[in-house]
Amino acid sequence: MSATSPVAVEERRVLGKVKAYLFTYFFIGQIFYQFDRSNIGFANLTMGKELGLTAQTFGFASGIFSLSAFLMQLPAGQAFDKFGPRRWLTGIMVGWGLVVVGEGFVTNGTQLAILRFFVGFFEAGYLPGLYILMSCWLRGRHQGAGMATLVTASACSNIFGAPFSGWVLGQHFFGLSGWRGLFVIDGALTAVWALVALTILYDGPEAASWLKPEEKAFMKAYLAEYESEKRSHGSLERGGLWETFKNRNVFGLILAFACSGWISSTFTFFIPTLMKRASAGASLQTVGFLVMGPYIVYAVVAQLWGRHADKTERHYHLLIPLVVSAVGILLYPIAKSPVLAMLAVCLIQAGTAGFFVNFWPTANMVVGRATIAKSTALINSGMLILSFFGPIYFGWALDKTGSTSLGLYTAVGVLVLNFILMHMFFVQYKARQKRDALAAQQA
Repeated sequence: MSATSPVAVEERRVLGKVKAYLFTYFFIGQIFYQFDRSNIGFANLTMGKELGLTAQTFGFASGIFSLSAFLMQLPAGQAFDKFGPRRWLTGIMVGWGLVVVGEGFVTNGTQLAILRFFVGFFEAGYLPGLYILMSCWLRGRHQGAGMATLVTASACSNIFGAPFSGWVLGQHFFGLSGWRGLFVIDGALTAVWALVALTILYDGPEAASWLKPEEKAFMKAYLAEYESEKRSHGSLERGGLWETFKNRNVFGLILAFACSGWISSTFTFFIPTLMKRASAGASLQTVGFLVMGPYIVYAVVAQLWGRHADKTERHYHLLIPLVVSAVGILLYPIAKSPVLAMLAVCLIQAGTAGFFVNFWPTANMVVGRATIAKSTALINSGMLILSFFGPIYFGWALDKTGSTSLGLYTAVGVLVLNFILMHMFFVQYKARQKRDALAAQQA
């Protein structure tokens, strides 16, 4: 079929409209999601001293929301199926926004940890919900662009949030310390956006008020064809939670995404600390601007790498970023200037972005619509476990040794393990595809 055929033209037009609405929701919502979970890293530049927090205590408070999110992961998946994306995603976003406001009024580490636990409680279903929502609206060859939007939004949250946070920390809004004002402002804006976004968010194409009847019919056929293609390639179509967990493909993805959780959570929370240690004597505002660099790289890589993978392949687009992150981590301990330290962190973040934009499109290759909520919850649960332990371990190592080296070298080991897991996944997947193709020829 030619690229200029009426069907191809209609596909570009309708999908362009869907992406405009869907990606707008992804982008803005992800900015608030990312900033509300990572703003504690900026707040700690002054909060730690005021509350008397050790690095290990801060690491615990930073990571405990991952523990509560892990505990809520499977219930959140069930709630997603029961209430649908529109009601569920809106409700939990309002909930965590109000909890973040409450973080601005804590007086000790215990209170901070309790509220962080509840941030995780509400946030548990949001990002997995977006992954499922994307599969309800887009086929695999367009999901890299969707993931690129999410990852770019995460980057923009830090690109704009870093200098904003550095500025707010030096102010006294509402008569509060800078870090307290930071939490109050962030949480309030999140809750407001969740309500405004109801004009965009719908459970699927059939319910969207901004799609015409003929556009809804096109999307129904477009998505049905995608599910049919996946079934022909042996995707997991049915089964309970335990059957889904035992599936070899799903289990491998659980382990791999768990490794990525260790890396992403550690550097999300400790990048401001790493840049501060490499920039002795620099002001908080300067640190805020230095932190922008890695996230600009993060955004650019997400867009270029995700879209390139959509047009080519996923295998090496997942493996190469893991190597890039490892190189960045190994460079940081020998960096002798703020510029070299920022370059090292840029490489770490480039690898993280490249991995994330390709992971969920890869996961969607091997699960059908009926099992995607279960598999997504299980895979994300694995990530949350190591997201909890990663920052705690890094903070413990920093307290015990006074150096970042132990935490960084451990992260390299985690990346090596992830490399092996993802390579094995694709080797097995390609072998099955080859066997199926051979069997079809012989039939």
